[in-house]
Amino acid sequence: MRQENNDEVLIKQTVIGQEQSAPTHETGNIGRGLFFGMLISIPLWISFFGWLRIFHNLINKYI
Repeated sequence: MRQENNDEVLIKQTVIGQEQSAPTHETGNIGRGLFFGMLISIPLWISFFGWLRIFHNLINKYI
C-alpha cells in the first residue's frame, strides 16, 4: 500500500516539473500597463503635492 502511494507521488512530481518547464510566450500589453500605471501614479502625485502644500502652510503660519 505504501509503495503505491510513493509511485503516485513520483508521477505527480514529474507532471508538475514538466508543466513548470514549459516556456510561455505571453507578452504584456504596454497600453494597458501604462493606463493602470497612470491610474495609480496620478493620485499619488496629487496627494504628494497636497501634503507639501499643507506642510508649507503650517511652516509659514508658525514662522
